[in-house]
Amino acid sequence: MNIPEIKFPNLDPDFIKNPYPHLKILRESSPLHKDINSDLVLVTRFEDVKGVQTSKAFSSSEPADLHTFKKTNESGENYPYFWKTEEFSLLNLEGQLHGDLRGLVAKAFSTRQVQELRPFMEGKSSELLNNLKGSSFDLLADYAQPYSVSVIGKLLGVPEEQYDNFLDWSNKIVKMYDLEVSNESSQEAEIAAKEFYFYINELIDEKVKNPGDDMISRLSQVTENDQRLTKDQIICTVILLLNAGHEATVNTIGNSIVALRQNDIDTKDLDKRYEIKKIIEELIRWDSPLQFFQRWVLEDTSLGGYELKENSKIAILLGSANRDELAFENGEEINFQRDNLSHTSFGGGVHFCLGAHLARLELEVSFTNLFKNAISLQSEPERTGAFGIRGYKEIIVSI
Repeated sequence: MNIPEIKFPNLDPDFIKNPYPHLKILRESSPLHKDINSDLVLVTRFEDVKGVQTSKAFSSSEPADLHTFKKTNESGENYPYFWKTEEFSLLNLEGQLHGDLRGLVAKAFSTRQVQELRPFMEGKSSELLNNLKGSSFDLLADYAQPYSVSVIGKLLGVPEEQYDNFLDWSNKIVKMYDLEVSNESSQEAEIAAKEFYFYINELIDEKVKNPGDDMISRLSQVTENDQRLTKDQIICTVILLLNAGHEATVNTIGNSIVALRQNDIDTKDLDKRYEIKKIIEELIRWDSPLQFFQRWVLEDTSLGGYELKENSKIAILLGSANRDELAFENGEEINFQRDNLSHTSFGGGVHFCLGAHLARLELEVSFTNLFKNAISLQSEPERTGAFGIRGYKEIIVSI
């Protein structure tokens, strides 16, 4: 039986504005679809997406007998610094190298060390919001971005005067993660990756000479069974923490507040009406900041009643899976009393998000402060235009 072929509308503005009705049609008509534009098999249903996330038949890194890991055969030459920052990203590694690297990073990134950031998060969130009360402002540029980047900067031990550069680098680099990337965006990402690479390279040298109580210092010192992280491994880890952690947190805050207001849910004291942890998980489920992940098929295997060939490539649609009514009753509705909190947005298996504990704490602190206010949307916000990393250009609100 052949997988149904479609043209996935990831560049259609109406689809970007609200992809979920179309994803529902796809999901209910077939668990898999073949996108003739990208040649990817799209996985739409929760059970199958969860299965891919935990199965050893699928890999985030390219099979050893293929040499096309880059988005095009030439992109390794065209964008050498971007791929240099991806070489040791935990998102792209498998097997022992992934296990060894993740173990070392986790040792420097414990729950205790993240919890120690809570007072800083609470102070920064309160400071930003207190300065914005009584006026209209951009929830993203004026609150979520400076809040999130300051938390990541504090965690890593980056000087505050570099925060604007971090924001700029991250915004440009993450555009490379969409299904289709323009030449202009690719060139901007390459320049940003190069600048980021050399800055972190020098910062590591400084931390080695004068270590502090920060993550870059810990990453440069951590050992396990006589193993240490190389400099390039530290650089890739730092860039992943910024790009994955910062962008996801900012977009979750933005997507969530818009979702609440567009669904006529009052923000004032929302955390007093429902458990804050359930609020966070439900809002991430309802409008995921990350909509898809790509995986290689390592061996001939069955998925959703179809056969997938070795060395083919799939994309698991997280946003679609999170609305699957076979897993979430009335999945199109926001419900803060759900028993099932097992959305797909933090991944699964060996690739479960290493920074999930940081993201959840950032969101808990941020929402607790935001929910002290009755937030109003001043205009309808416009999406960035990207499908993969789902967010808004700006969100004008008042509190």
